[in-house]
Amino acid sequence: MSNDANLPVPVLLKDTSERPSVFFQALALLVTALYAVPMLYVVLVALTPDGEWVGAWPSHFEFSNFSRAFFSSNFVRFFFNSAIVAVACTILQVLLSCAAGYALAMLPMHGRNLMMLLLVALLVVPPEVSIVPLFVMVSHVPLAGGNDILGMGGQGLMNTLPGIMVPHIVSALAIFLMRQFYISLPEELGDAARMDGAGEFRIFFEVYTPLVKPAVAVVGVFAFQSAWNDFIWPLVTTSSNDLRTLQLGLTVFFQENSTQWNLLMAAVLTISVPILMLFLLIQRYFQTGALSGAIK
Repeated sequence: MSNDANLPVPVLLKDTSERPSVFFQALALLVTALYAVPMLYVVLVALTPDGEWVGAWPSHFEFSNFSRAFFSSNFVRFFFNSAIVAVACTILQVLLSCAAGYALAMLPMHGRNLMMLLLVALLVVPPEVSIVPLFVMVSHVPLAGGNDILGMGGQGLMNTLPGIMVPHIVSALAIFLMRQFYISLPEELGDAARMDGAGEFRIFFEVYTPLVKPAVAVVGVFAFQSAWNDFIWPLVTTSSNDLRTLQLGLTVFFQENSTQWNLLMAAVLTISVPILMLFLLIQRYFQTGALSGAIK
């Protein structure tokens, strides 16, 4: 007689390896819904015709609200002002952050650790704290806006596009990020280039900087978004309607006794398109840079 009958029957255990994955997927859907529902409400309000209750399901979708919002008042001029400020600030901030990050990571200098401590300390300072010092500095720029050599007698860079750019040209966070990426690169690359007769600027531009493209993409997105979405500083520094940016231009939809909510929401969606397009264009570099920064 065979002994197979006395062998224990194997019990098929249910695979529970999928449970954590299902949990995180459900959590991701919940978090996405928390962000998506307000945005869907904005879209619904933007498509509501004039005279209908804001927030209720409209009788029909009024897509002309987007063109009406964009071409109302001086909105086209506001768009070009924001574009000039954001693009110029992005280019300048990327160049300065790369140069400063490279210097702090690769060049021998005294006080380098102290500079890093100051950068980290600046990261916790709210930007609103620097508004008054920046206002004084911008309004007393020598030989600008009627000022003399001592920065007195005129308005400096107040009520100008360069004055709007000032807070976004240099960023402590951008310098810190670039320094972290540069310091992770091997010093042997620079030593080999120096032995071949390359100067420091050539080493910076042609050897090291091409290797930190993901970091450049991250800094570029942050710089563009910061300059594009800024409201407080342009409000403080400009008084002319021709120098308003898009964020200030949104106030044209706030009237004395009412607010054009449908046009306001349409304008909000319209001005968010450039940032969305920028992120989609460099999404690959952005994700690589964010992941590399997290690993470091």
